[in-house]
Amino acid sequence: MDSIGRYSAAIYRLTQSIFNNRLKELEIGSGQYDFFLVIARNEGINQKDLGDSLYVEKSTAAKAVKVLVDKGYVEKKRNQKDKRYYSLYLTDKGRKASADVDAVFSEILGIFSKNISDSAIDETISVLKKVIINLQEEKSIFTRD
Repeated sequence: MDSIGRYSAAIYRLTQSIFNNRLKELEIGSGQYDFFLVIARNEGINQKDLGDSLYVEKSTAAKAVKVLVDKGYVEKKRNQKDKRYYSLYLTDKGRKASADVDAVFSEILGIFSKNISDSAIDETISVLKKVIINLQEEKSIFTRD
């Protein structure tokens, strides 16, 4: 049976499989690549903003960051402007891995768009944004209760 959910789940699983295959020597779990990329591209980001940018709960972001810290890719530093938050930065090990992760991410984006017109890509992005808005609206209903 065709559905957006079925295909989005398949895309996610296949993407994670490629990441795992291409980056197995880094020992970063498939659940951490997105977090790693956002931190690498936004050094100094805090966990709340990291979670918000990936549409995940605080606890999910905290677990992913803990793994990246424990593996030596990311370090947490107390935010000087607001002591309640920690800012996230790549370590030297993280900076070395960043180029590899970024290259695989770019490769995957190329695979996503192979043989697909720019107009079809633009339309797909538009539809996916609407799906996210719908899901966020639904989520806000049950998180208010």
